[in-house]
Amino acid sequence: MQRENRIAHYVVGMLTTLSLVLLSMPLSSPVRSAKALASYIFDPISYEGERGAQKMAGVPARVRELLTADLQNRILQEELRGITWIKLTIESLSLENKRLRRALGLKMSSGRHPIWAHVMERDPLHWYRSVSVDAGSDLDVSLNDPVLGRNGDVLVAVGRVVEVRPRTSTVLLLSDERSAVAAYLSSATLEGLAQGQDSPHLRMNYINAEAKLFLGDFIYTSPTSATFPPDVLIGRVAKVYPRDPFLTFQAVEVAPFLDATSLQEVLILRTRQSEREPAAEEEPAGTEQAPR
Repeated sequence: MQRENRIAHYVVGMLTTLSLVLLSMPLSSPVRSAKALASYIFDPISYEGERGAQKMAGVPARVRELLTADLQNRILQEELRGITWIKLTIESLSLENKRLRRALGLKMSSGRHPIWAHVMERDPLHWYRSVSVDAGSDLDVSLNDPVLGRNGDVLVAVGRVVEVRPRTSTVLLLSDERSAVAAYLSSATLEGLAQGQDSPHLRMNYINAEAKLFLGDFIYTSPTSATFPPDVLIGRVAKVYPRDPFLTFQAVEVAPFLDATSLQEVLILRTRQSEREPAAEEEPAGTEQAPR
């Protein structure tokens, strides 16, 4: 038994001595390569910069080239992600610039200051009456501020502000039966009053009884409107009502150029501008207009 114990102690001692000798000897090329690869897999960041150059100094040339190539690939991928983010930011700013250029192209008095707002919610039972937007008194939105929508590159009259809260506002749509706006027909500059019907279409009353009316004629806000700037598109003539011999005017049905149920964002023309915002440039830019 004692003999076996002595043999075991001798074996352990020899293995320990051999391990110390091997550790004190310079590592072979395969061992150094394996060690470097394992270290890089678990901690690639430590191989960047001067520290990384020092760690790879003792690594075989081919392994060093492999690690360097992979490290450069990681850096390029990171730069590509940064470039993609910058590109998305530029595209977003470009879209915002286009929207502001459209707003600056409106024929409105110098006392109006446009601001874009998003539609937050609408009455599920009365889709053609009103919507809530995410701009309120905190952004100097006021009662009766005119509100426009966007159909492609064309701005369209959609309603006016009827309730203002600290961070939100309620917009009464032109399709609401309580809404009315002075308007004119583009073919003969005939004026009338476009009124909501609580439905997808409006009705334009008080048109000269002797005038010739045409389907598809464009309808714009009148310069006499107390709320909207002039020449903002409202819609087209969808139907000419038969003349009523007991009335002194004609009426037409108007198909709005922008469906109220598709509103996602609106342009509010404020009567005053927030002190927290920079003044808008007064240099007008072209805005695509609907044919007249």
